[in-house]
Amino acid sequence: MQVSLARSALSVMAGAMSTAVAPPAPMPPSDWAEKNLKLPDGPLANEFWRRDMALHTVEIVDVFDPDNPVNEAAVMKSAQTAFTTALIIAAGYSIDRDPCRMMLVQPTSGALYDFNKEKLQPAIEASPVLARKVRPQSSRSGDGSTATSKQFAGGSLILAIASSAADLRSKTIKKTLLDEIDEYPDDLDGQGDPIDMIEARQISFLASGDWKRLKASTPTIKGASKIEAAYLAGDQRRWHVKCPGCGDRFVFEFDREHFRFNDEPPYNAHYVTPCCGTIIEGHEKNAVYRTGKWIPTAERPGAGRSYHFDAMSSPLVPWDEIAKKFCGIDGDPVKAKTFYNLWLGLPYEVRGDAPDHVRLLERRDGDLVRGHIPPLGLILTGAADVQLRGIYYEIKAYGPDRQKWIVDAGILEGDTNDPHAGAFLKLTEVFERSYPDAYGGSRRVDAFGVDSGYRSHVVYTWVRGRVGAFALKGLDGWSRPALGTGQAVDIDYNGKRIRNGVHVWGVGTWPLKAAHYDDLRKEGKKSGKETDPPGYVHFGSWLDEVYFRQITSEYLANENYRGRVRRVWKVRNGEENHFLDCTIYNDALADYLGLSRMTQEEWAALASDRCAPEVVKRPDLFSPDPLAVQKPPAPDAASIASPASRGTDRDDDDIGSYWDDY
Repeated sequence: MQVSLARSALSVMAGAMSTAVAPPAPMPPSDWAEKNLKLPDGPLANEFWRRDMALHTVEIVDVFDPDNPVNEAAVMKSAQTAFTTALIIAAGYSIDRDPCRMMLVQPTSGALYDFNKEKLQPAIEASPVLARKVRPQSSRSGDGSTATSKQFAGGSLILAIASSAADLRSKTIKKTLLDEIDEYPDDLDGQGDPIDMIEARQISFLASGDWKRLKASTPTIKGASKIEAAYLAGDQRRWHVKCPGCGDRFVFEFDREHFRFNDEPPYNAHYVTPCCGTIIEGHEKNAVYRTGKWIPTAERPGAGRSYHFDAMSSPLVPWDEIAKKFCGIDGDPVKAKTFYNLWLGLPYEVRGDAPDHVRLLERRDGDLVRGHIPPLGLILTGAADVQLRGIYYEIKAYGPDRQKWIVDAGILEGDTNDPHAGAFLKLTEVFERSYPDAYGGSRRVDAFGVDSGYRSHVVYTWVRGRVGAFALKGLDGWSRPALGTGQAVDIDYNGKRIRNGVHVWGVGTWPLKAAHYDDLRKEGKKSGKETDPPGYVHFGSWLDEVYFRQITSEYLANENYRGRVRRVWKVRNGEENHFLDCTIYNDALADYLGLSRMTQEEWAALASDRCAPEVVKRPDLFSPDPLAVQKPPAPDAASIASPASRGTDRDDDDIGSYWDDY
């Protein structure tokens, strides 16, 4: 019997082989993620990614589809908007479906370490398709993955930092993922902008047109933000939702006319649509978000894709939280910048003009006594700026609503080449001095910082071993924290070398100077106001014109740098800025001690610890009433000098009635 086959064995084998080598069916990254990517953290940790929880990222990650003609996208965003996951989707999709050489760039080594440890590597291990394809770090072969390189068949994913020229040089890359570009340095080791260096790695793919690039960042300062510049250069897409009342489309904006809430809990935040006035309650936000789509607002020839997305639209952020953060600013310019950047995804506009030093001179307060801590000065810091023939210093007190008082300031004359003599010997006296307070006691500074930019090793030697003393170094840039993490450095003084002898703490001076000028512009009772506002700065009449000229000696200027515009602080011609440096370092130390983070209860506990009277300890510490009684006449010199006056004869009730009479 002869059996006739519909297909020969050869054709069956050929069909099987062709199926094995045929390219996979087209699948955009968003579809791939729903089927293959497990989330490393968050409320859906270890579950597959869901597009309904991040609809606004779909169009953006789909740029990485090889069939998508778009090469580049820029995203200006706030925090908690799921774009970190979007980076992982773009990388994971390429590993599985379009392997090639890729680079993902973080601003710092710390950010890169956290991203790999907390996000990328867990996602690879949790997602079966990625776990199979990415070679393990434990591989003994030379082609295994590392903490900074994910190896797979057909390509690799290099994890780089924007502050390392070695990471960015000599690598040909097809796809790049640039995270938090506003934190990249403007110039990398004299070799130029790191973004330009990264883009140069993709030149080989320009002719074929199959390169891909995604830039994402929270913005910083208006006019200086890299991501703002990229957003404005593109077609400026916004997430337009559909009004449940009339069907018109609009964008959720932070606008008190439409975004309404109470100024204290419960906030009851809700949105009134600009089209027909329909009220959208907070619990309805996510349902309305899911009606959204990206619409360009600045289409024009040559404009690429750019997006802006913030917490107002994010399904991850309740409106009440946004209201709470806004109400918590309370006149603090540093918190205002944080709110604009991290919650609204907008660059913060800084006024670069210095306040008039003559106006500041005119508002000096004759009731303040030099060297005396005011009643609400619960935090006390000191700072010094070392020069060739002397040391400038300032002692500064801070209250619960960030009001500030200059307690002392001056110049310590003498040589500065010996940490045990000359001006440094006088600085030791200032550091160890006890300053009388308004309650018959006295206190030393809580922290004291010295600029180590000049006479570095002399400063290191002086600081070493002194509890509460910090070696400080001013750092440029708008994304720096007020006081960073201390970095161990060697001391090399007088022929003696001490390895890791002291820690140097970086100070983010640029944002602090902007906040300093904002606070100087505030008007209080000296200008006819009922109270002194939060952040108001008090000056004693003993301060002279030199001091005021120096604390207003810089201005914010536009500077063209390697083809880009950046905003930088510059010293006015003929002026000096030593007292400005001192006051900025004091503000950094106060922030380190918790000035902007302490709760009312923590302030009350601090007041109790420092023997302040009940008028300061009471729960309404932040209300205008106690702030209106901040300046009792100073105790006479005899009572300050006499130890007997610090006994128990004068109790809190006596002091409280004394304040009431004032």
